[in-house]
Amino acid sequence: MAAVLVVQVSMTLRLSATAFQDEALYLDAGHQILNSWRHGNPITEDFGSYFSGSPYVYPPLGALADTAGGLAGARLFSLVCCVITTALIASVGRCLYGQTAGVAGAAAFILSGPVIFVGHFATYDAMALMLLVAGLATGLSAAENSRRGRAGLLASCSGFLLAGAVVTKYVAALFVPSILLLILMTVFRMARSPAPDFPGGRRYRESAVRVRSAGRLLCVALGMTVGAVGVVGCWLWLTGTGQLSGLVTTTLSRKALGPTSPVEVARQGLEWAAPTLLVAIVGMVLVGRRRPALTALLLLSSLLPIIFQARSGELTSLHKHVAFGLVFAAPLAGAGVAFILGRIELYDSRRQLAPRLLAVSLAAVMLLASGVRNAHELFRGWADSKPLTALLKTQVRFGSGHYLVEESEVPRYYLEGLTAPWQWSGTYFLYYQDPRNGAAYTGLDAYRHALTDRYFDVVVLRFGPTATLDWQIQDVLNDRTKYRKIARLPEPGGWTVWHRMDS
Repeated sequence: MAAVLVVQVSMTLRLSATAFQDEALYLDAGHQILNSWRHGNPITEDFGSYFSGSPYVYPPLGALADTAGGLAGARLFSLVCCVITTALIASVGRCLYGQTAGVAGAAAFILSGPVIFVGHFATYDAMALMLLVAGLATGLSAAENSRRGRAGLLASCSGFLLAGAVVTKYVAALFVPSILLLILMTVFRMARSPAPDFPGGRRYRESAVRVRSAGRLLCVALGMTVGAVGVVGCWLWLTGTGQLSGLVTTTLSRKALGPTSPVEVARQGLEWAAPTLLVAIVGMVLVGRRRPALTALLLLSSLLPIIFQARSGELTSLHKHVAFGLVFAAPLAGAGVAFILGRIELYDSRRQLAPRLLAVSLAAVMLLASGVRNAHELFRGWADSKPLTALLKTQVRFGSGHYLVEESEVPRYYLEGLTAPWQWSGTYFLYYQDPRNGAAYTGLDAYRHALTDRYFDVVVLRFGPTATLDWQIQDVLNDRTKYRKIARLPEPGGWTVWHRMDS
């Protein structure tokens, strides 16, 4: 197990890139929330209305890590969460298939690129993943425990952790039904385990099984309900119900930002999940017949994010959600590896051991190499923002001036000490009020009126995620009486920078 964790850490720390838009957004939000708690400073945005997780859980913790160690510190916090997740997956595998399968499942979990990626990505995914798996592991321990009081306490902790995972990132709720079913299966499996000293005939034994099942199930269900209700109640009481609109818009009724064909979404998701999923399929073939219901549940749950997002045609964040699904593929993969290791017969002196171990090791290295390559490709998915940040550092000033920047979250994060949050605007939404007649505008009208009035001191576009809007306002920017182009940064960023013309 130690070797598995060392490999995970070493592969994760090899990733390197400047802050992604989401990382910058959540860390900046966390700093604003911490400043609001400490000093009463106003928060410039209603983060809860469009965050896909509570802004009061991960962002402040990420901001504390960022204060201590910068972006590297925030990413290290994610790595710690993912390392704990891997250790917990070993515990889950042990409960379901045995000790060897637990460690092998943890090894299979870290083979895929999304898992390595999430471990070096400063968003709430790693924390939500850790809480979700901790809730599963604790729930399985509660189901296995024969002492009612201890089982109830563990079940309460499980409900607490699962609800915490959902509050941290709302999409974690997609996996809660699968976790509840796994716990339910374990409850009945433990209730049916033989009681050596139980007297009576077959009818009495069947009656005892039903009573034990009902009692254990009631204890676990009540404990999990108490824990979950406690978390959700405290969350809403402390932070208000305004965040529920974010839950609806980002998760329950989310509209795809860039609709993609279901086939392409499924293909991409399966490619990211392939290293772990392939081993899980081997496990299904080798051990699936022993417990078919458990095998089917694990395999289907591992594919949930791919199925869910293929239906909506949403490719955004799929790679991160795939990591959540692999939590369920890992124990099945571990069971398959344990079966293979059992057949190798390590101590059979009549057969040569080296070729067999070499074949298993080579397969593991090839799968890991595939996962590492995917993780590096995901980390190269956005441009290096250092040139833009260096240029803007010469153009901004604290407390005065307004800056319109496509993906403004990144420079706002890096230039936090040189500007105030309210000075930045992005290209997704703008509210502008005409200072002459008080007329209010939103959408394209807001951008065109603000630019015509030379409201922004600096404008930065790259014709990327909001290219449609960028082309619609370019004619105003090309009016030399209003703005002057001062830089065109090279690809892959490709940012074009304009500065306001003085009157």
